[in-house]
Amino acid sequence: MFRKLGSSGSLWKPKNPHSLEYLKYLQGVLTKNEKVTENNKKILVEALRAIAEILIWGDQNDASVFDFFLERQMLTHFLKIMEQGITQLNVQLLQTLNILFENIRHETSLYFLLSNNHVNSIISHKFDLQNDEIMAYYISFLKTLSFKLNPATIHFFFNETTEEFPLLVEVLKLYNWNESMVRIAVRNILLNIVRVDDDSMTIFVIRHIKEYLSELIDSLVALSVEMDTFVRSAENVLANRERLRGKVDDLIDLIHYIGELLEVEAVAETLSVFVTTRYLSPLLLSSLSPRRDNHSLLLTPVSALFFFSQFLLVVRHHETIHTFLSSFLFDNQKTLMTHWIRHEQNFCLEPITMASAVGEMGDQNCVFFDNLLEAFDTCQLDDSRAFYGLMLIYSMFQNKADVGELLSAANFPVLHRESGSTVIPSNEQSSLAQQNLARLRSLSTSSQGKRTRAMTEIGVEATEEDEIFHDVPEERNLEDLIDDPFAADSNAYQDPDETGRSRFQSAADELPPSESTTTSSECDSRLFDALSCIIQGVRVDENKIRPITLELACLVIRQILMTVDDEKVHTSLTKLCSEVRQKLLATIGQYVNGENLFLEWFEDEYAEFEVNHVNFDIIGYEMLLPPAATPLSGLVLHKRLASGFEERLRTQIVFYLHIRKLERDLTGEGDTELPVRVFNSGQEPVAVGDCINLHNSDLLSCTVVPQQPCSIGKPGDRLARFLVTDRLQLILVEPDSRKAGWAIVRFVGLLQDTTINGDSADSKVLHVVVEGQPSRLKKRHPVLTAKLIFDDHIRCMAAKQRLTKGRQTARGLKLQAICSALGVPRIDPSRMSASPRMNPFRIVKGCAPGSVRKTVSSTTTSSGTPSGASGRPGFYSSNLRSASRGPSGAGIGIPEDPSHGTSSSSSGTTSSGAPRRN
Repeated sequence: MFRKLGSSGSLWKPKNPHSLEYLKYLQGVLTKNEKVTENNKKILVEALRAIAEILIWGDQNDASVFDFFLERQMLTHFLKIMEQGITQLNVQLLQTLNILFENIRHETSLYFLLSNNHVNSIISHKFDLQNDEIMAYYISFLKTLSFKLNPATIHFFFNETTEEFPLLVEVLKLYNWNESMVRIAVRNILLNIVRVDDDSMTIFVIRHIKEYLSELIDSLVALSVEMDTFVRSAENVLANRERLRGKVDDLIDLIHYIGELLEVEAVAETLSVFVTTRYLSPLLLSSLSPRRDNHSLLLTPVSALFFFSQFLLVVRHHETIHTFLSSFLFDNQKTLMTHWIRHEQNFCLEPITMASAVGEMGDQNCVFFDNLLEAFDTCQLDDSRAFYGLMLIYSMFQNKADVGELLSAANFPVLHRESGSTVIPSNEQSSLAQQNLARLRSLSTSSQGKRTRAMTEIGVEATEEDEIFHDVPEERNLEDLIDDPFAADSNAYQDPDETGRSRFQSAADELPPSESTTTSSECDSRLFDALSCIIQGVRVDENKIRPITLELACLVIRQILMTVDDEKVHTSLTKLCSEVRQKLLATIGQYVNGENLFLEWFEDEYAEFEVNHVNFDIIGYEMLLPPAATPLSGLVLHKRLASGFEERLRTQIVFYLHIRKLERDLTGEGDTELPVRVFNSGQEPVAVGDCINLHNSDLLSCTVVPQQPCSIGKPGDRLARFLVTDRLQLILVEPDSRKAGWAIVRFVGLLQDTTINGDSADSKVLHVVVEGQPSRLKKRHPVLTAKLIFDDHIRCMAAKQRLTKGRQTARGLKLQAICSALGVPRIDPSRMSASPRMNPFRIVKGCAPGSVRKTVSSTTTSSGTPSGASGRPGFYSSNLRSASRGPSGAGIGIPEDPSHGTSSSSSGTTSSGAPRRN
């Protein structure tokens, strides 16, 4: 781009762009083109870009580059160009400076750039900030500079003698800019400034930042009021939830920013006063007390509890939290000195006058805390306040501002974690509490795969990695697990200790050892009474409690009971849980034997029960809106009210599971009955890839045509397979070419989840849909949708009868197991009259036949022929007649397991022997 410039011919572009000569050439370009014109504008833009590149190279390779840059005062050329106000050049100039400061690594080079006050002159320059492109590069440049601030560089920006700090002054002008990107950048810049440890600078900053801090808290008030106004009138539909999510994100981001500022000692005291006197006391506490002035600006109790809990979950500043919680737990309305008043379209903070003095309610102590307890009284009719009341209690326990002593004074059971010292509680005061802790700890440590989701971090759901690999055997592939219909059921084949693990096991895992833990032995009886209201409410017909509320209540109760030292409380709560469980069971038991879809409903809700839904980052905002009561709202069932018979029964099942788990945690019992298991002890289900001996199995040859992508093939593929079933499974196999009579499993599914339909146009075709079991990873979904084509209609009819009967038998067995777990009698003699035969397969894990022999329940006649043998066409013997003929076409006998030392002739089956029929 650069050619010989000027009539003198003195400027020639060097060939090497990374050299000192090249920088000298660029300096000459700037000198020759001090006056910007249309002709040289593009040349100057390219020169500025190239200067940044050569300076970054020189920073890492050649110190003489920066020496020349400083010696020739090249930043003065930047200032001269900038003063001419050409938008295109100013954009390139800011971009060049931004790239330059971002990539400088050596402190010496940085000091060169910051010397002579040129950078401060650029900061103070009056750019056309209404231009979006200039504003974007300008604020990015300021943000980059703020990251270079430290005790050594701060004096390049702050002049103590003249008390000038252009970076701070210019940033404060932009704190209320209309673009959110700019406001966020301003917050980051100010945070970087106040974090610098310099006494003289700190004094200057505090003096100039007070107005900003006040405006910052007022913006928090405005966001809270705006959100409260929105939730008062908005319906709980998807569009409104998306709008509300944006408002909540803005508010929580602002609270996080305030929390970070409070951790900076220089501004913590000033900001704490503003937070307490402008937000926490006049807005939140006032909203949790009776109205005293008709003009007072009050939030709904639901919104106030939500904002309160979010503040406690985020902010850790000791003085702020202690001041706020002390007022909330112990004070009355007389402590409120100011309140927000509506004034036309705006609102302002005014002192409380004598005309609005407190009446009779004003003398009542703990009026704010009583308002919290009252939230649980009406939970049967509306659980919104109760949910956020639970959220507030939980957030008080989780706050990291060392509030244990304060909560103990209010008879809140808390766990004190000592650092640097060992405190051993007396046996008289905390023996029961330690037993409770040990009991929960014992339930929590029995799982083979330790779960990382802790009660102390229950606000964040398990990560995808934790969820994916929890309780997954190492040798199993993730995709196999997701598509394996037995993944959920196989988790039940554990030792009794493993199945008894607590669902919230890591709650105790994360707690410190008992000898370094002190406990609060008392608990406010009103708190337990309030929490018991939710437990009692779920047994009331037509209650308005949502499953997520009960789940959070159980979580809070568990956390309290780990430290409370009151046997009466444990006994009464255990009795209450037992009564509620029996009431729920009486309702559920009416439909176990009568509803065809009860099995699917129960399994789906148990899978949902295994998922922790208490994630405040996700559920907090949508629960602010009025409870939805229809699936059309787009909310999942555990976050809304039930609609119709099916959802009401599903909700009752979830209630039962939560109460059952809480009761067993209270008594210290493990749950060895859920999840239900159908396979006998020591018997494994067939899995894909297993090599099985089909000696006593009836096979049906068919062509499998997948209709949707699945594990066995793509849609439209035609796969030759053999269909075989046992009492629980539908299995598609392919003959093993290395050993006659054995086959490799290519697909396996549960008969209970299989749907079979004929084809009206072709009597030789069956349409089969097999669904996978629901789990924490995936909901119920089809794992096989295929068309099975048989040789003739007789074979097709036989397959349909076998699958239909197998489905009925499998569902009956699973329902029997559910009834046994629930303690409900199974009333279905028609399905259970015929005892299904045992699984006849001998399974060898892996593709090659081995020596592992599974249980074989086959019986043979005295002549060695399997009983029930038949020569009807269409039923192929286990020698896989069509696939295992020798070269001469003669049948090959089924080999016995070589580990038993028997020949094929001793098996009692000849090559022409027919298999046994079901």
